[in-house]
Amino acid sequence: MTGATAAGEADMSIIISGVAPYDEAEPGELTFFAAPPQAGWKEAGRAAACFVTPALAHLVPEQTLTLVVEEPELCFSLALQRLCPQAAASSMFAASGISPGASIHPEARLEQNVTVDPGAVIGPRAEIGSGTLIGANCVIGAGVRIGRDCYIGPLVTAAYALIGNRVTLHPGVRLGQPGISAALPRTPRSGGSPRAPRLGRVIIQDGVEIGANATIDRGALHDTVIGEEARIGNLARIAENVTVGRHCAVAAQAHVAAGTELPDFSAV
Repeated sequence: MTGATAAGEADMSIIISGVAPYDEAEPGELTFFAAPPQAGWKEAGRAAACFVTPALAHLVPEQTLTLVVEEPELCFSLALQRLCPQAAASSMFAASGISPGASIHPEARLEQNVTVDPGAVIGPRAEIGSGTLIGANCVIGAGVRIGRDCYIGPLVTAAYALIGNRVTLHPGVRLGQPGISAALPRTPRSGGSPRAPRLGRVIIQDGVEIGANATIDRGALHDTVIGEEARIGNLARIAENVTVGRHCAVAAQAHVAAGTELPDFSAV
């Protein structure tokens, strides 16, 4: 499942019954580390098996099955999904299929095996791929495209957005709303503040995860782009025309200013 190589003369009959941090793992539990562990762990560690990079394999206790991989955290996550399927994102309504309480425009296109919870609104020409869950009270705007096997949590709003496969949007995410633009000229509007139309989109590539109540602003004149496998923390704000590279990490409550370009594998 993970492509791991077992170091030494491994006992492959071990049964894994749980997971834990490396310094708390007990017999029968799986763990991992991608950086040198605390001093003394090699003598005291009791885990049944441990994902570890080749460079750190010598730090695993003799009684622990050493599972050598290039990306221990990723492999641990894959194993965790298989061991604890009940903890995966799922419908809070504990249902499948299209709820009669959802409002779906007749011009929207949904593939088979899409779940739409009560209160969700899906606009005209929206497209949603197979295996995707649309949570309660979401609003999916006109022309929004959502790929396959996505989790769109409750109260998410998506407009002017193209969303790839295996994307996770936690509750309250706002995609495609207009930001306060410094890139567009002001146009006076009687009885209110200046406002100029936005022309860009939000493009979310495959495997992205966006935390609760984060906002990704619609591009002003260009698109706002979130690269594949990027992680955006809770309450973060990605302003208009930002490009976030592949595998980037943006911390909770961070603000990425308009027009910023984050290279691949960077962190904020």
